[in-house]
Amino acid sequence: MEPQLNINIVMESNTKINQILSLIVNKLETINYALIGSANLYIQGLEINPRDIDILTTPEDIKKIDEILGEYRTKEIFFDESGGRNSFRSYYVIDGVEIEVLGNVNNDYRDVKSLDNKIYVEFDKIKIPCISLAEELNTYERMGRTEKYEMVKNFLNK
Repeated sequence: MEPQLNINIVMESNTKINQILSLIVNKLETINYALIGSANLYIQGLEINPRDIDILTTPEDIKKIDEILGEYRTKEIFFDESGGRNSFRSYYVIDGVEIEVLGNVNNDYRDVKSLDNKIYVEFDKIKIPCISLAEELNTYERMGRTEKYEMVKNFLNK
């Protein structure tokens, strides 16, 4: 079944990020994942220039992602329980852009079932799985990231 598109975005683009997002979407088409963080905010229409791409997935699928993106790996998968993260993490660099992958186990800030509610955003002619802005707002609030919380809140209130 074709996923329903929840949002269509047309905006000025960051060409390098867009190319890497396209590569990621093509390589991870069979994986359960969604964008989070600044790249997620960017493709959903916020005026932000992402410095990296953050991906949320499951503890099982982070291993599959690591196999798929292995040629770009900069740090092996490890378990991070610092600061309430409680997630597997791995890092990659594609064309100078860092990609961080989180395999959520029991994160203090993000519900382990977040991927069950992902949305699909059409951006730069590709469908990208994303966490909703409402959920990102809640996550930023729980993390105490006031600047990002206010940015998302103001955008949603427009």
